[in-house]
Amino acid sequence: MQFDNNLEKVSAAGSLDVQVEQPQHHHLRELVVIGFDGVAWQTGFVKRIMRASRRLGRVHLLDGHVVEDEEQELVGLEILPHRREWHECERLEVLEELTDGTGFPVHKIVLE
Repeated sequence: MQFDNNLEKVSAAGSLDVQVEQPQHHHLRELVVIGFDGVAWQTGFVKRIMRASRRLGRVHLLDGHVVEDEEQELVGLEILPHRREWHECERLEVLEELTDGTGFPVHKIVLE
């Protein structure tokens, strides 16, 4: 999953309407999100997936973007990190928000 912050802005209400209660999400074991920068709508989206995915074992949140090699299609995807430095208070705030009410252990969330 990749968030592209340059293409679309979230609605004025600041919400993203995503249906994650479908059965196929119950088998998700790992979630990797590329382009995560901790804004409220992204955090809310990830939190909804965490609640809906009972077997989820790890969440990896990357601040970066994907570069595609058009000749190789999906095999040629490369993740370019922004090398963001998360300040400790900012990191704790995001982790607290993600784990609040989900029962998901903080040590299974990687924030880079």
